[in-house]
Amino acid sequence: MIAKLLKPSKKIRLQHQLLVLLILSNLLPATVGLYGTLSFSRAASDSAVEELEEETLNEAGMIDTFLNGVNDDVLFLSQSASVQGIIRARAAGGTDPETGLTTQAWRDELAKTFVALLESKSRYQKFRYMDENGNELIRIEKDNENRDQIRVIPDSELQNKANRPYFNETMQLEVGDVAVSRVNLQVEQKRIIQPQQPVMQYTTPVRDAAGNPRGIIVGNIFADEFVDLVEGLETEEEVREGEQLMLVAADGSYISHPDEAKEWGLDLGLDDNLKTDYPEKVAEAVLTGEEGTIEADGQVISYAKVDFSPNQAGRHLYVLEQAPRGSVYSSVNAFKRVAFLVVIFATLVTLPLGILRGRQLVELIQQLINGISSASQQIFSTIAEQERVANQQAASVNETTTTMDELEASSRQSAEQANAAVVAAKRALQRTQEGSHAVGETLEGMFTLEQKVEAIAEQIVNLSGQAGQIGGISELVADFANQTNMLALNSSVEAVRAGEHGKGFAVVANEIRKLSDQSQQSAEKINTLVNEIQKAINATVMVTEEGTKTVKTGVQAAQHADHAFQGIKESIDTVVINNQQVSLTLKQQVDAIRQVVEAMAVIDRGSKETAAGLTQTLSGTEHLNQTATSLRQMV
Repeated sequence: MIAKLLKPSKKIRLQHQLLVLLILSNLLPATVGLYGTLSFSRAASDSAVEELEEETLNEAGMIDTFLNGVNDDVLFLSQSASVQGIIRARAAGGTDPETGLTTQAWRDELAKTFVALLESKSRYQKFRYMDENGNELIRIEKDNENRDQIRVIPDSELQNKANRPYFNETMQLEVGDVAVSRVNLQVEQKRIIQPQQPVMQYTTPVRDAAGNPRGIIVGNIFADEFVDLVEGLETEEEVREGEQLMLVAADGSYISHPDEAKEWGLDLGLDDNLKTDYPEKVAEAVLTGEEGTIEADGQVISYAKVDFSPNQAGRHLYVLEQAPRGSVYSSVNAFKRVAFLVVIFATLVTLPLGILRGRQLVELIQQLINGISSASQQIFSTIAEQERVANQQAASVNETTTTMDELEASSRQSAEQANAAVVAAKRALQRTQEGSHAVGETLEGMFTLEQKVEAIAEQIVNLSGQAGQIGGISELVADFANQTNMLALNSSVEAVRAGEHGKGFAVVANEIRKLSDQSQQSAEKINTLVNEIQKAINATVMVTEEGTKTVKTGVQAAQHADHAFQGIKESIDTVVINNQQVSLTLKQQVDAIRQVVEAMAVIDRGSKETAAGLTQTLSGTEHLNQTATSLRQMV
């Protein structure tokens, strides 16, 4: 329905539509505000109830805290050395066989323990120890009116409690069990003492070492202390108007009530109790529950159970706190009233202002429509011109993109050729390095050969000198042979002259002459050989000198070749570096061209999109002009 109202129509003018929208825009926040108020009220109501429940639980916790430890104290007394000493002394005829103490001495020790507990803990009213026959052996108690005064009851006033139900019930308990009485008014000699004194009683059995019953320990506490404690806590807190606090016994009778005449109904025989004062559902919910909240007759009632002895039936009470519903929810109701007033006031104030501003807005819209209509005509002509320019730019960008694609292909081919040149230059560099290495090895061999040729030349020179020495020696041998021959000839002449006596000497001289001739011939042969050797040596010396010159020439040539290879290597290194630089530059150029191509592609797409957008804008401008005309009619 709202959509139909807001839908543009020739029959409903815009100012009327704005009025409807304004009314709805005021009613909607008001509705949301009211809903939020109701939601918050529910949450605040729950919070108020929870606060009341928390107060009740705190008060129940105070009672639990007050009673905490009573069981432990009673059990401690039942197992104390004094109690066991009394049992042993009575069993032995009046004297403890273990310690030598008498029964009275042990009674005095137990009395001291009772007094110490009564003095240290104000909640205790009295302690008693009864034997297995119900006779009070010790009773220490506080004065009800002056609780600082503690009295030890003399033997003449001690009583027998064997006929009391609590005595027989406690005697049947197991060791470690504690029986707790209900909260009641103190009774002496079957009469309620005056002034009335609320008490609770804790009892536990006493056993000897063999486990035989030997009586009970009884401890009484002042119940009015925890009643006053809870009521005092309620007084200290911020009390709601009409709020009431009650303590209710397990049977529904009142332990504490704003109307004191209704208290202690079970002890005093009164008919006033929870069941008679409240609807049945309230009494049943409280007396059968643990904790909770219930509403009845305009009252909010919160309750919490305090269980003294979970193992005993009826040994509990209830903390009951009630307050009028209006008092509990007073802050919530106040918030509701303020919230409703704020919503109504805001609606009454904003609606007239909205109508006024709506009329001003309609006039402003009419002015805007006229301006839009005029501007749309100018925009239409401008966009048409921009569309034409954009189409031209798109065509130019397309041509540029094609050119850059071709340039990219050319650069890529140049880069590939540069890479091939780098590979070829690296191969040439490798061959040059191999040639330079071979020349180096040849040069090293030539140096070695030169050294060996020079050594041979030196040896030949030495050999020539030695051959000359041999020739000299041969000439000396020839001279010696000639002289020997001359001496032999002279000896032969002298032998002839000597006649018969010189024949033997002649023979010797003849032999010497023969040897001399042979020596001369050998010397001549040696000279001949020495001459030939000298000639050969001279020839060898000449050849060696030529070889030395040739080796030096070869060394110089190898050195020139090595220098040449070094130059070639350096040149090829330069070529490789240059080719690598060229290749790198071409790669960078290819990358740059690719980026340019991509950028041109983006520009191309942008130009096309711009052209398309301008076309759409042109169409939109026409539509805007038509809309402005229609809007002028609607307004």
